[in-house]
Amino acid sequence: MGAPKIGNGVEIREKSIRLFFVWNGVRYRETLTIGGIVARPTSANTKHAHRVAQEIRQQIAVGAFDLAEHFPDSPRAKKIAAVTTRTFGQWCDLWLETKGRLAKNTLSQYRNALLVWKSMYGEDTPMDQLTHAVVAARVGNTPWKSAKLLNNYLICLRGVFSLAGREMKLNDPMEGIENSKHQAPAPDPLSPDEMEQILEKIRKNSDIRAWAYFEFAFMTGMRPEEIIELRWGDVDWRSKTIRVERARTAGESKPLKTYNSRDVDLVSRALSALETMKPWTMLGGSNELDAELGRKIFENPGTDKPWNDERSQRDTYWRPALRGAGIRWRRPYQTRHTYATNALGAGVNPAYIARQMGHKNAKMLFTVYSKWIDGADRGRELAKLEQVLGNEKTALKKAV
Repeated sequence: MGAPKIGNGVEIREKSIRLFFVWNGVRYRETLTIGGIVARPTSANTKHAHRVAQEIRQQIAVGAFDLAEHFPDSPRAKKIAAVTTRTFGQWCDLWLETKGRLAKNTLSQYRNALLVWKSMYGEDTPMDQLTHAVVAARVGNTPWKSAKLLNNYLICLRGVFSLAGREMKLNDPMEGIENSKHQAPAPDPLSPDEMEQILEKIRKNSDIRAWAYFEFAFMTGMRPEEIIELRWGDVDWRSKTIRVERARTAGESKPLKTYNSRDVDLVSRALSALETMKPWTMLGGSNELDAELGRKIFENPGTDKPWNDERSQRDTYWRPALRGAGIRWRRPYQTRHTYATNALGAGVNPAYIARQMGHKNAKMLFTVYSKWIDGADRGRELAKLEQVLGNEKTALKKAV
């Protein structure tokens, strides 16, 4: 058997003819068929193969090549056909499957967003019909509830078109569609006096376990979803720290938002809150037990079970305490901001506060709490400027 003869994109084999070419950066070697039958290497078929090879090169050059038209039985053509015939709705479902390892709450949010997009663009719409103009017009003409909601929904839409574009070699219709600008709500911490009033109201009018929860929140700056996942095995009594490496959202335990565990230093009042909970959940109680870490530290006094989220704390204990103290409404999450501003007011190093709160670095702290950082120097920096720029006598001496 002689070696195959190759030339001008045609390979003459012993019992067949193959055409080879490059399309969209991918090298193809496809067997030539005529009427669904493999073309034998006859003189007539060889001439036909060269004509087809020339036609393929011309079509590729002008962007008009269709693999299935020339090679309908090619496995690659069938695969491409399966990809290109997927509808917008099917691509949405496929993209969601690629996110299967995310938390249930996040998946639920993505699923809801995709339902909106399916309704807007049509589940059965072919992907190549969703051009930039079509997509941008719908996004721009829809009265979104908020800029933040739109930006969250765009995460999913970008993911769908990115996934489809890689497979179908399509231009990305999302190119040029930017997030809407929105102003994030500024921290609204409580003053030290307001903090003490709220804690006193809860201690006086509620179960001591509710007080311990909020005392600990104010004294550590931890996120509510982190506090409700703490277990006694996370506490290091010798170093007076507590390990934070889990959070609970929508009833599900998951890794931290930053995926970095941290050790939080415990001030004496935070330790006292833990001591208060010992008889309830460390030495007794019926909440869930982990073989290594023990029981969860904080529990709902109304159920004697661990807190599932922050709703019960807010509605049953936090809101009545604010009303009773005559303090305007803030979310319980403001306990975290209160910790940060109290620490800044005391002159604590911002980098240390950032580590305590679980920020990757101090940049976010400087961005979010810049007003309180500026106020924490108690006028020292202004006094320096006054000495250099604002002293009239100094200015007169320099003028003379």
